[in-house]
Amino acid sequence: MPSFPTDGPPLVTDERLPVLPLRDVVVFPYVVMPLLVGRTASLAAIEASNEEDRLVLLVAQRDAETQEPAAADLYRVGVVARVRQLSRLGQGTVRVLVEGVARARVTRYVPGSDCLRAIVEPMPAPVLRDEDEVLLRRTLSLFEEYVALHRRLPPELVTIIQGADSPARQAFGIAAHLGTRLDRRQGLLAIDELPALLSSLADVLSSEIDLLKLERKIDDDVRGSLFQNQREFYLQEQLRAIHRELGSEEGDDGDELAAQLEAKGLPEPILARTRRELRRLRRLASISPEAGVVRTYLDWIVALPWKEPPTMCSTSRTHGACSTRITTAWTT
Repeated sequence: MPSFPTDGPPLVTDERLPVLPLRDVVVFPYVVMPLLVGRTASLAAIEASNEEDRLVLLVAQRDAETQEPAAADLYRVGVVARVRQLSRLGQGTVRVLVEGVARARVTRYVPGSDCLRAIVEPMPAPVLRDEDEVLLRRTLSLFEEYVALHRRLPPELVTIIQGADSPARQAFGIAAHLGTRLDRRQGLLAIDELPALLSSLADVLSSEIDLLKLERKIDDDVRGSLFQNQREFYLQEQLRAIHRELGSEEGDDGDELAAQLEAKGLPEPILARTRRELRRLRRLASISPEAGVVRTYLDWIVALPWKEPPTMCSTSRTHGACSTRITTAWTT
């Protein structure tokens, strides 16, 4: 019978364990997790574990869309877990609370009379040497920064991980809370040695931290842009209200001028400049000299024939008389 190393007494199990396939989930040792079970084969695996020693092998599926996974659809490294609690919810669904105990490598999947079973062998015990302590500290520091940036992870999680009893519990606890792809989490589970696992965790955390920083920067930029637009709208409405109270038509006149500029079909660089000058005009007092200069400039822009076809005049002299021929050239 195989004996699995833990941070306590070794776990001795049967040679063949019932298999519970998981979709989009990787369970790590020392992690307690609730699972909803509804597929026929999965329910049979839970029933088989209850009839034996309440142990089940949790293995992730390669493709979550596969409804009835066979041996080829499952990964070869999983976790031996103990069923802590079982609740029947009706309509053939069961809620189970499982606790990961130890990692196991599947040597062969075999069909059983009730469910799929696996012949497993233990993986090496997760041991950290003294010279690798700095690697653990770096990983814990990166995880603290990761939690601070992640909006859905509570800050208390850092204290829980740091207070774990062993480096193995800390490493697997960090891995269980990473929001990365399924294949990357499965790859972390399959690493034999604890120093190599910590090194991979540090690399994944660094990558995720960079992504979270970029997401936060984009969110802050969008939020700042929205705030600036709202602020400008609020100030313009205040300015219009002040003009109405003073009996001035400056606000309406500005709107009319803006409509005229938009209707002229101006080239994009000139349109951007006129919009900027119009916003400047609305902020200036109507009696200021600068407002007069800006208004004259905008009126001049409106008066120019931006869309009208230009005319070209040529003069020819015939028999001493001057006759003017006007030709029209259309621009496209």
